Amino acid sequence: MIRFFGGKVLALNGNFDITNDEVWIDTNKIVYVGPKKDVEKFEREINLNGNLLMPTFKNAHTHSAMTFGRSFSDDLPLDKWLNDKIFPIEAKLESEDIYKLSKLAFLEYLTSGTSACFDMYYFPESMAKASVDFGFRTVMCGAVNNFKESVKKAASRGSWFYFVVCFGNTTIPIIITTSLSATN
Repeated sequence: MIRFFGGKVLALNGNFDITNDEVWIDTNKIVYVGPKKDVEKFEREINLNGNLLMPTFKNAHTHSAMTFGRSFSDDLPLDKWLNDKIFPIEAKLESEDIYKLSKLAFLEYLTSGTSACFDMYYFPESMAKASVDFGFRTVMCGAVNNFKESVKKAASRGSWFYFVVCFGNTTIPIIITTSLSATN
């Protein structure tokens, strides 16, 4: 068990109270939040040195593999950036590229305190594999648009119309819409 102590804790109790509580974690679950108690020895104890411990952020709309486009011609209007810069690169991306770029994005997310995302992009099977292999919590969202291939072709693949929530061994199919203007 891991014990966090000596800092502040942001409580999500509706009031967003900041307390002086301790937080104990057993494997991957929070098992205790409250004042100090005498218990058995912890495997690890982390002194927060007055810092704030708070829940992580969740990114509700992302295209993780687009890490390749970060700061690339971002001074252009959206239509020119997409049509002249991004779409030509995306046309060359393969499944393995999406896998590696997604893992890079997960590292970036974790450095900013983001521990889960709704991810939508090409090659959703590669995104899902990257998420499972990396252990990152992801709601996989398929991409249905006319940018890389026709909607008819995407629909023929079947997997483009559902998402799989990747939380450990749990998968839940759901449907989501990103943009009505992305398809004819």
